[in-house]
Amino acid sequence: MVIRRPSGRLLTATKTFYPAGVYRLLTGGVERGEGVLAALLRETDEETGLRVAVRRLLAVIAYRAEDAADDDLPRFHTFAFLLDELGGALGATDPDERIAAYGEAAPEDLRAIADRLERLPAVYDPRIGERWRDWGRPRAAIHHVVHDALLAAPEGDA
Repeated sequence: MVIRRPSGRLLTATKTFYPAGVYRLLTGGVERGEGVLAALLRETDEETGLRVAVRRLLAVIAYRAEDAADDDLPRFHTFAFLLDELGGALGATDPDERIAAYGEAAPEDLRAIADRLERLPAVYDPRIGERWRDWGRPRAAIHHVVHDALLAAPEGDA
């Protein structure tokens, strides 16, 4: 979810178990039998408590294992939607989200966020069940793609 604040900056967050200083765009999951739009709005509420308006689909990314054959199905997908904040009080409504703090980033800052995610240490962490670098690399991809989408086609041009 790419939540644009009234200032034009994008909402980011860090969780209680992330390495120090790591913020990223908020994300969520689609539950079995749930539509993508319903999941987007549910996750937005759970992670931010904000009222939002969905403006447009920015990107869809299909992730495959590095050693996947061309005909292998993707392991998972990411859908990036641009949302405008309409109001509400910023704060997670679901404590299981473990949001530690919120931040903001300009669209042009997304490349630096992606670079940081790609360069996380190759240290195993049992809280995520993998090495931070392996966790960060796929999460960096959406930051690169959203950066390009927002800078290539500003809201008024799409």
